[in-house]
Parts: sequence; structure tokens; C-alpha cells
Amino acid sequence: MNYNITAATGNLGVKIVEEALKHLAPENLMLTVRNPDKAIRFKKLGIGIKQANYRSEQALAAAFRGTDVLIYIPSLTFPSVARIMEFENAIVAAEKTGVKQFIFIGFMADHGNNPFKMSPFFGYVQRRLASGNVPYTYIRNGMYSDPLPPYLQELARRGKILYPVADQKISFISRADLAKAIVQIAVNEELHGKEHTLTGPKAWSMNELAELMSRISGSPIVYDPLTNEQFAELYDEPKGFGPVLVSLYEAAAKGLMGEVTADFERITGEKAEDLSSYMQREYQNSP
Repeated sequence: MNYNITAATGNLGVKIVEEALKHLAPENLMLTVRNPDKAIRFKKLGIGIKQANYRSEQALAAAFRGTDVLIYIPSLTFPSVARIMEFENAIVAAEKTGVKQFIFIGFMADHGNNPFKMSPFFGYVQRRLASGNVPYTYIRNGMYSDPLPPYLQELARRGKILYPVADQKISFISRADLAKAIVQIAVNEELHGKEHTLTGPKAWSMNELAELMSRISGSPIVYDPLTNEQFAELYDEPKGFGPVLVSLYEAAAKGLMGEVTADFERITGEKAEDLSSYMQREYQNSP
């Protein structure tokens, strides 16, 4: 079986490649990347590297040729219509080249009533895969844990968690744990053709998160949310992204980001790491 990973030099892609090397020989791996220079360390290990941009169906088809299992990580392109066109190029390329299994790495903010401004993309993807002729697996990731430890010093200085989530909860999981489950899904055919929602073992209210961060940082942190407008203005970087970011927390405030499943344990045979132990370790190891 030949496995192809797109966006393999991104934050999640690198974790997936590293995990895949624990289970697969380098000659069975192919990486489809926009900039091959960023994949040199993987090339030195004997992994094949293909250059392709999501905007070119022809380049993607050339990169996908000979692929049995494709792990597709979407870009962060915005607005959704632009990312939809990128995905459309990929799925058409997969159809033309006879990819046997298209594994889509999505996000749990894909509900029909979700206000997250990137959510329309996931709605399109689900229906396009279902109406196409490539066998597929749909993965829904929880919120990444990874940005929290680097953000903790700023929160400690502020003494506040600012997310406008009201009294709702968010489910977190690390990219390393996601990679473990994604690779298991890729290499085990009995897990193909299904939907998997990958989350940590519990969802966290912002008051619980504030208590955890206070304990780890040694500084008092309370939950004191900004309004949506204040949050969008404060975190409007790059310019215009603030409303997109705050829309994710609008989704959380509606109770749409607190989903917890046992899928990770069912797939890997172990529990995903709890946010408390993850945060403690990563904060201690941060520069």
C-alpha cells in the first residue's frame, strides 16, 4: 500500500509523517507539499516528495498518481469558497488517478447551524465526498491543545482568560495524539469508510481552564471574557482575521465545541492525553 500525505510540512502534517514512520517503511510514503525545501529531512529518510499546489488540479493529479491511501489536510485559506475550490481540485485529481481511500482531516465545527465562518467549507466537503466515487473516511478533530502552553505566559500577565465562550465547554486534543489516531485509521482498513471524531477525554469550561492555568503558571488567572467585538478587535491579526477567530468562540458559546467521544481510545487502544498533563509538560519545556 502506498500512502500520500498532503500539507506534510505543516504543524499537523509533520506530526503525521513522524507517526507514520513508526508503522510504515519510507518507500511506502509519499509527501505532497507546496515547498519541497521544507521536506528535505524527510527526503533524506527515503520518503518520496511531490510538489503540488492545491490550486492546480493537474499538479495534484501528478502527485497523487500511484496513491492507495491519501491523507488530505486542508489549507487555512479563507474565505470558504476559495478553500472549497482547493478541495475540489484535490477530489477531482483523486478521482482521475484512482485513489482507493481519501482520508479527509476535518474539524468538529462542521454543524449545519455552526456560526464559525470556516464551517461552510466542511459542509461542502461532506456532501462532495458522499456524492463522489472515491471511497472516503471523514475525520473530525477537536480544538488543538498545542497553542495553549505558548499562550499561557500572556494569560498569566493579563491574569485573565478572555475567550467569549459564556458557560460552555471546549474539547481539546494535541496534534501528536491526532497523528497517532490518524495513522492508525490510515493503516487499518477496517477503520476506513467511517466518520471518526477525535477529542480529549473531557471538555473544559473556561473556569476550569483558568484554574488549570493558574496552577501551572503559578499566577492567578480568572475567566473574564471579552465581548465578541472586543475579542475580534484585540486578535485581528492578520488584519481582518479577528471576526473569523471570534466566530469560533461564538460556536463554542452555543455549546457546539464541547463534544467528547471515545473514538481515540477505540482506534488506538489508549486514552488521549488529558489537557492538564499535556499543559504541565509543554509549559515546563517551553523556552
